[in-house]
Amino acid sequence: MRKFKIIIISIIMVFSGMLLSAGKVFAQDAATDAGKMIDATVAPVIENIKIPGLAVAVSMPDGTVIEKYYGKANIEYNAPVDKDTVFHIGSLSKTFTALAIMILKEQGKIDVNDSMTKYIPNCPKWKKITLRHLMQHTSGIKSITEVEPFKGNQMKDWKPEEVVAMLKPLKLDFETGTNAQYSNSGSILLSMVIEKASGMKYNEFLWNYIASPLGMKHTMFVPDAEIVPKRASGYINALGRTRNSEYASTLAPFGSGGIISCVSDLVKLKDAFRPGKLLKKESIDEMFAVTKLNNGKDFIVNVGEIGYTFGYCLETLVTKDGKIFPGKSGAISGFNAQFVYFKDKNLLIAATANLASESPGVGEKAKGVTMGQCLLPMILEMSNIVK
Repeated sequence: MRKFKIIIISIIMVFSGMLLSAGKVFAQDAATDAGKMIDATVAPVIENIKIPGLAVAVSMPDGTVIEKYYGKANIEYNAPVDKDTVFHIGSLSKTFTALAIMILKEQGKIDVNDSMTKYIPNCPKWKKITLRHLMQHTSGIKSITEVEPFKGNQMKDWKPEEVVAMLKPLKLDFETGTNAQYSNSGSILLSMVIEKASGMKYNEFLWNYIASPLGMKHTMFVPDAEIVPKRASGYINALGRTRNSEYASTLAPFGSGGIISCVSDLVKLKDAFRPGKLLKKESIDEMFAVTKLNNGKDFIVNVGEIGYTFGYCLETLVTKDGKIFPGKSGAISGFNAQFVYFKDKNLLIAATANLASESPGVGEKAKGVTMGQCLLPMILEMSNIVK
């Protein structure tokens, strides 16, 4: 009887091993097919727009991550893009700023309905503007990138207090809450709120409460002067050839556009949107909710078959049947980034590139198309990787 049990156990162990091996082969085949699909989607974009370097990461429904790397992080040194290549992510930084605000909210240190003047005093004209308004671009405060002298000197490391001083005398573009208009000012002001409410520097809070818990080793807010291993160089297509992009300060945009990261980090935002990891479900749902104006109407701008709304520091896609796909784009001198979270598929796709938004397409299929118009359509096509 004992020998029979040993034989049965041995058979079960062998059979289990066969199943595990078969499962691994199936997963490898699926990953290979997905990789080929990504390659086929990316290749014409790179060719037509002449992108120096591009990185893509896909977090599949089962948690598997597929990463693909193309081209050069630095053309002059012939350095390839790889897993640890760090890119500037521009306005995608805003999503991290919103996450920080929501974490502070759950800590009981702030309320999104607080007046921003509770944290940034001596601005009586802004008393009715709440943190929610800043996150949803409904404040009416003009974007600092359209205000002189900031606009004409974006190479300078403007301090947040200097930004406030430039904005304070200006009239609002519209009455707070009656409209929504993209403004880089909002997340700079929110970054100041984060420091005031937490008692930490922005980068310290980012690391302690977002990057470290999510395992984002390359995501940080640092001065350009700091040495960052494997940081990519930024480029622009101009005068018929690729050139180094003009320098722009990343300190000046603060939490509105100053973060650097890589796709192997950005794809972990799916964990940030998993209840219990950083935030409760209620906070995540609040971040993803469609922006509502004072009159109770949803703010949705329709572009063809897909509309978009802001949510909290997002550019959430809205389909005609009401599905929402939170995402965010980012661009800063010589760089572009984008992520989209396809909630119904539990799929998140992130992409980074070292080419400026205004770089025009040069291929026959890309006439009139700029770099900034490429990443989102590319990601939407890649979402077909999961039916």
